[in-house]
Amino acid sequence: MPARKTTAQKVKDAVEAEVTEVKKTARGAGRKVKDAVDAEKIEVKKTARGAGRKVKEAAEKVETAAKAPARKAKAAKVQIYVQSPLGGNITPEEIAEKIPAGADCVFVRVDQNKLWWVKGEETGSENIW
Repeated sequence: MPARKTTAQKVKDAVEAEVTEVKKTARGAGRKVKDAVDAEKIEVKKTARGAGRKVKEAAEKVETAAKAPARKAKAAKVQIYVQSPLGGNITPEEIAEKIPAGADCVFVRVDQNKLWWVKGEETGSENIW
């Protein structure tokens, strides 16, 4: 027959059970807090990476935009002449006057004395001299 527990033993067992339950609750709460902190850290890293990419892209755009006017300025200061073997000269401005407005591109063939141009699906040629 099992021995009867004394009141002191019953109180001690109840306190131990309560302490065990509090520890379990604290561990569970600690895990939830840790999980929440970990999730927040991941979100912060994602946001930082995304912001870093956006900053890098913006910096590249600024750098490209800064170089473009410098290139145009350099080209604008240089006078360009296309010269034929027979001595004729033509400038890019004069070439632009000879081709139709809105042309996509022009090919200068001094050996053929022709400006070959493309405007969408349309093509054509003009004599240089």
